[in-house]
Amino acid sequence: MNITKTCLALLLMSAVPAAAEDAFDFYKEEAQVFIASRRAEPLMRAPAAVDVITAEEIRAFGYVSIWEALRSRAGMDVIDARSADGNRTVVSARGFSRDFVAEMQVLIDGRSAYSPFVGGVWWSNIPVQIEDVERIEIVRGPNAALYGSNAALGVINIITRRPGARAEVRSLAYAGSRGERQGSFSVETATAAMGMRLSYEHRVEDGHPSSSGAGTGNDFLLSNKLNFRGRWSPDAATELELFGGGSRQTEGVPGFLQDPKATLEQDFEMVRVARDLGEAGSVEGLLARTDNYTVVNSFYVGRVALRSYQYDAEALHRFTWLDGRVKSAWGAGWRLSAVDSDQLFAGSPRHQNRVRRGFTHHSVDVTDRLTLVGGLSLEDSWTGGFEPAWQAAALVSPREDHMLRLSLAHAPTLPPIFNKEGNYRLSATRRLYGNPGLSPQHMRSWEAGWTARALDGALKSDAAVYYMEIRERNFYITLPDTPGVRISYDNSNRALARGLELSEEYSFARGRVVFVNYTLERITDSNGATDPFRTDLRRGTPTHKANLGARVLLARGVGLSARLSYKDAYDANSTTRGTRASIPAACRFDAKASWSPRAGLELFIAGENLFYPARIQYSDGTAAPRIVRGGVSARFSH
Repeated sequence: MNITKTCLALLLMSAVPAAAEDAFDFYKEEAQVFIASRRAEPLMRAPAAVDVITAEEIRAFGYVSIWEALRSRAGMDVIDARSADGNRTVVSARGFSRDFVAEMQVLIDGRSAYSPFVGGVWWSNIPVQIEDVERIEIVRGPNAALYGSNAALGVINIITRRPGARAEVRSLAYAGSRGERQGSFSVETATAAMGMRLSYEHRVEDGHPSSSGAGTGNDFLLSNKLNFRGRWSPDAATELELFGGGSRQTEGVPGFLQDPKATLEQDFEMVRVARDLGEAGSVEGLLARTDNYTVVNSFYVGRVALRSYQYDAEALHRFTWLDGRVKSAWGAGWRLSAVDSDQLFAGSPRHQNRVRRGFTHHSVDVTDRLTLVGGLSLEDSWTGGFEPAWQAAALVSPREDHMLRLSLAHAPTLPPIFNKEGNYRLSATRRLYGNPGLSPQHMRSWEAGWTARALDGALKSDAAVYYMEIRERNFYITLPDTPGVRISYDNSNRALARGLELSEEYSFARGRVVFVNYTLERITDSNGATDPFRTDLRRGTPTHKANLGARVLLARGVGLSARLSYKDAYDANSTTRGTRASIPAACRFDAKASWSPRAGLELFIAGENLFYPARIQYSDGTAAPRIVRGGVSARFSH
């Protein structure tokens, strides 16, 4: 298509290096990541496939949500989708996309955002606005040995901005098509011993158009988010951090005759303390509480109200020994989750799950070229019983700036509470029951990865090939019942996933970057589309995905960025709606242009889905529209 060729040409032209800058010293220091081993380490030495999204990248590409930032990464599946109970996106790693992805753990500053009720994340209700984000670290593939069950496909840690060493005020305001409006601000102040940051966001959307093309779908959004982060250092070795906030949103739920709406509320509090023990390493402790309240009006057969809450406690000790050749971490965690709904659990509205876990992780530098890594987690829960998780990896560096990674991992996934205990009337003739005998899923993963750096770190190359087997996979089944239809869950399915992930990033100069990545995913399962909701894992994940992007800073404060994406055809399966749609292959083009007349001030215009006025991505009755927005951001420091 001509427009695709034009976009490719523009991307390549924008990546032409500046003649004035021919040194690459600023790339030599490899990025440090925390998520793969729960300790700081160079990204190249991580024992898993790791990706990092920085605040600079978020700002340069004009991302307005966390899931938009994830969309163009290798191995990630992001779909604009509306579930029947208020979730506004589907996010998955290495396939298996559906309304709620039970096999992915999502953390916010180390606190779990995963809902044990549905087995997944309400992404739009996460009480973090995009301006709060300092970086996002992603592990693709299992990491249950460190993060427990439900981390089989991957782990995402959203790290918010830490109060700095000076007072600062930030603000952002923009408006766009489809009635989109957003305003946010943050204020922070700090001394050497303490600091605090407070942020607020207000967002309004009219919503997506109807998939039939007749008017707008019932897809509006009114959202408010508040976030607080504070720190206090009573001495040079100790730091205490306080986190708190919440979100309140009202949104339409499209696709039903009653045009229902949902109200989602969340509050959270967390305290984290860390102490440096010198030669004995460091210790860290965390206490957190999360409370969610959801109401969906006219949901299938009437109003549904749900309260879910969770308490978390964790302690972690990191240390090195044998002259620094062995790096170790060990700890323990405790979690209590509860859900309460008269409608979803008829006759027995309240259910709980308690999880106790111990874990240990070690990295041994056998030689300068060979590192062995191993981790083990032992977990006991009311919904899953006793479950071990483990992982092992070998890192081989045949030459400087090259790393070969071979890994094997085993990870369980606990069944959601609703899948075990639910009792809900879908319609006058259909009822959905939980299966108290439902057992955890078990994943075994084999992976080989290659990471290389060239041109003093300016050229970054990554490749991974994997093979995953999921046994005892949760599956919908129909039970005989008179006079109606009974639907429940079983562990009767087995799935296999094979994939290839390739990515290249070239930094020509400061602020001038071009990247390309490609993902191949193939999934098979033993049952196919035989369940009542017609879920077919074999077609639920696009076989081919590719992304090409560039960002460039020009003279006089002008910045340009663009992303071109391709996604193969797939079947969109909504498990909460029981609907399915065949989605054709398509390209997506996003772009942003900005001007900074002075430091700390930016005027911008950005567009999403620029190729199509509207494009169907899911079986929810809506189509993702073309969006154009313009706005201003400002930063004042003292």
